[in-house]
Amino acid sequence: MAGKGRAGGLRASVSRFLEGRGLRPVWHVTEGPGHAGSIVRGLPGEVSVIAVGGDGTVHEVAAACAGTRRVMGVLPAGSGNDYVKALGIGTNLRRALEVLVAGRVRGVDAAEVNGIPFNNGLGIGFDAEVAAGVAEAPAYLGGTGRYLWSVGRLLKDFRCHQVRLVLDGDAVESRTILVAVALGTTYGSIFRLTPEAVLDDGLFDVIWSEEVNRTEVLRLIPAALRGTLAKRRKVHTARAREVVLDLAEEVPAHVDGEMLAPTRHFRARVLPGALRVVVP
Repeated sequence: MAGKGRAGGLRASVSRFLEGRGLRPVWHVTEGPGHAGSIVRGLPGEVSVIAVGGDGTVHEVAAACAGTRRVMGVLPAGSGNDYVKALGIGTNLRRALEVLVAGRVRGVDAAEVNGIPFNNGLGIGFDAEVAAGVAEAPAYLGGTGRYLWSVGRLLKDFRCHQVRLVLDGDAVESRTILVAVALGTTYGSIFRLTPEAVLDDGLFDVIWSEEVNRTEVLRLIPAALRGTLAKRRKVHTARAREVVLDLAEEVPAHVDGEMLAPTRHFRARVLPGALRVVVP
């Protein structure tokens, strides 16, 4: 369970629900970045785990579970909660609890980029800068408001980046505002960049733009919110098992909302069926 934010206030109600159905949870509270993964790796292999928190907590727990037989459940208690949407659970806590006790175990894909695991998506360029800006946004705005605040601030001085993409061996060059390499459907809670993505098809859904100006970006944002970005002019999509990106300069990037060190080279690959999760 995440040690900060909304998650801490859910402990009593979640325990009551589970105990009422004959389950007795053992709680572990994280103390900082990386702790959730350490907790999971220290548990016996037959123990199932439930990530109670936002996408950052889920990211750490999923990384520790990927490639093992351990089963992971998710209870949404963060500002974004992107992964539970991709799983078909949704953000309602009561429904998520019902899924935990009555759902089924499903094998879904995980991935890695430059050796770093992720479970929802890799973002390079504009969306990574948005993710970084959320941490600086006023807390009173809430999850969605903080993402929109970050977008608004970035519109003042964004820029496009020269990139060469290699998608399962096929090369494409573009000057782009962003590249998203996704397993899941949403980023930042509200941006539906890849709404057709499927978690167990063994493929990334990749989306990127041509060079755009500020006016064009303003037109693309509503499409990203509606899930129709792929239909816009200057936007391209593909599906691939492996994606290699080479950029002319170091650019910011994130996985599952967690920032990576800026670099010029990214190699991402799908790990088919590497995660066992509880779904409806």
